[in-house]
Amino acid sequence: MKFMKKILIIFTAIIFFSLTPSYGAEASLDEMIGQMIILGFKGNSNYSKGFKEISNNLKEGKISGVIFFEDNIKNKENLDEMTSILFKTRMAARPFIAVDMEGGQVQRMNSKNGFMDYSSAQKMAEEFDTKKAGEFYSGMAQTLSASLFNLNFAPCVDLDLNENSILHKKQRSYSKDPNKVTLYAYEFIKAHTDKGIVTTLKHFPGHGSVAEDTHLNFADGTATHKEIELEPYENLMFKNDLQMVMVSHIFNENYDEIYPASLSYNTVNELLRRSMGFNGVVITDDLDMGAIRQNYDLEDTVIQAINAGNDILLFSNRERHNPNLADDINKIIKNAILDGLIEPYRIQQSYDRIIKLKKTIIANEKK
Repeated sequence: MKFMKKILIIFTAIIFFSLTPSYGAEASLDEMIGQMIILGFKGNSNYSKGFKEISNNLKEGKISGVIFFEDNIKNKENLDEMTSILFKTRMAARPFIAVDMEGGQVQRMNSKNGFMDYSSAQKMAEEFDTKKAGEFYSGMAQTLSASLFNLNFAPCVDLDLNENSILHKKQRSYSKDPNKVTLYAYEFIKAHTDKGIVTTLKHFPGHGSVAEDTHLNFADGTATHKEIELEPYENLMFKNDLQMVMVSHIFNENYDEIYPASLSYNTVNELLRRSMGFNGVVITDDLDMGAIRQNYDLEDTVIQAINAGNDILLFSNRERHNPNLADDINKIIKNAILDGLIEPYRIQQSYDRIIKLKKTIIANEKK
């Protein structure tokens, strides 16, 4: 009986992927899965082993894009050589070339590696009006564009609600006032949009009220989370087509009694998509962070993240570097489809959203 059920699942998947229309040319299941993965790497030049690995992953369509961290950026010359190689890679649509550039303590391109330092969100809102902030962010976006980045995992729209929060300690929040957060984040988004760079509202549904650090371990926002934390998302997520939402690893029993936000169907699909109406690309926060890695194995993480409604799975892949991670994720997803644990339509759904966003990036490049 189990054998016949598996045969039926395989047959259904084959029919689905052969009949469902996709953007552009017909895409294979492997190509669709590849578009759902962004990975980090080790190395800071195009000659480094880690960069060659990640570049080959991109060429072979195993991943959708690459995220750069500070230690990947030795200087502008080395950075531009790497991003140029990635940018020219032929795939279904433009590869994502991503980085975290908020300002303050979270800016991978900084004075240590030959770039300009920018104020933290807190200092920006305290010391400059929105017009001046927009000018600074325009400079930041120009710097990113000049090095061929097309995806910035910012702005941080968390509210400054807890002095013990890692967000407060690192000055990553503009304010405790959602309207003020909205105004400054809008300037950030506009400056990047003008340069054709995708921005990412984070960390949904709100990290600012939580004291624990999800980089390290489990973080529970059940008792501290406030509905007001959703307001910046409601205000900003429909401003343009060059936007993502990043989901945090915060656990909140009010939304889901079992899973943290990034693995929660109730949080991603029900709250963000159905209740709040967001139809764009949703990406997880780094799934190598302690809150996930210490509590879930790779198989559970991948399957649950996709079923929750995330379109892109982000792995920094650095501390416990796995050169075969893209292949491992691909295998997990395909086996889950065969076992009936992931419905085929979820892969097509995410692929279509991602390709639509990438086509918007290309359209903006031509303006």
